[in-house]
Amino acid sequence: MRFEIEFHTPFRVASGQAGDGSDTTVDRHLLLPASSLKGVTRSAARDLLQFPPGLVDEVFGTGRQPSPWSWSDATVTGSGGHGPDVRPRARIRIEPHTGTVAPGALLIADEVLAARGEFTIDRCGWIPGDTSRHQTVLMAAARAVTGIGGDRRRGLGWVTITPADPQWSDTILEAALLLAGGGADD
Repeated sequence: MRFEIEFHTPFRVASGQAGDGSDTTVDRHLLLPASSLKGVTRSAARDLLQFPPGLVDEVFGTGRQPSPWSWSDATVTGSGGHGPDVRPRARIRIEPHTGTVAPGALLIADEVLAARGEFTIDRCGWIPGDTSRHQTVLMAAARAVTGIGGDRRRGLGWVTITPADPQWSDTILEAALLLAGGGADD
């Protein structure tokens, strides 16, 4: 399955390291890793769409049972087909009584300005029975994702993810609603 991402704001998936004048950097060779995509997709399936927990574990895997699906890292492009732009962003906290920056409250972090992206989810393991339930969960969960990376609640990482192959349809929506409404066994 192939998915397209449209970025509405800059995003940041931090590398966990500081450098080049930034407190938080991004990996310039891997801007949007598969693990982040899988995590936000699983979260949407579990928390937002509320698919049955057993079905979510079956699709995304658990600590004891790996997922039968494999996510690719996203390929990210900037506007006009050029590469994405990585730039620093400053964030501060102002002391309300003095109107000055609070001590230690200046953060410089990398952010990625991109236009579009693409990733795939491929079957890599055995799935008992028909795979359409799994595909429905994956497509609906990806479509439900609205934020990627850090600071999603502070205005970064707003996205639209659209299933491209196969394409989203009313039939898939109806199947997802049935699964979310308890039409599937835990």
